[in-house]
Amino acid sequence: MTAIMIVLISSSAFATRSASILYQEVNLGNGLWHYDYTFTNTSDANEYLYSIWLDFDRSATVTGLPLPTGWGGTIWAGANTSEFLDASSTGFSYDIPAGDSKSGFAFTINYQAGNLPFTAYFDDHAGNISPLTGATALVPEPVISVLFLSGGMALAVNYYRRTRTN
Repeated sequence: MTAIMIVLISSSAFATRSASILYQEVNLGNGLWHYDYTFTNTSDANEYLYSIWLDFDRSATVTGLPLPTGWGGTIWAGANTSEFLDASSTGFSYDIPAGDSKSGFAFTINYQAGNLPFTAYFDDHAGNISPLTGATALVPEPVISVLFLSGGMALAVNYYRRTRTN
């Protein structure tokens, strides 16, 4: 008699939850900095990004700007002194699905915060909640990108001319 073993592997076992939290930073002068964040659910799991906590390395004076529709946060309302910022969707329909993003999470702060550690919370809309920790990343300003690309093109043209004359 031959025994046959069938092994079933759930595709969700290999699913990974991930988030990309990108920001743009502007020096407003007088020790004030403006940050504008975009939250992206880069997960390949069937989970929704519904909450983000940004942790400062010290207590800061923060003024939150209005959050996107369907999102709220305790510190975002007006000027506060805090060591963190939180933003959470107010309902399933405002959660960020995998492969999607939401921008407009902006605030001013009284020091250059730079890359901040974050905790992102995911929900599969079946009652299972999972956290993920990481660090935010700066989005280069368009002017810097243009300068970098034009410098690279100038070097390439110069290289092409030298090789062609030889």
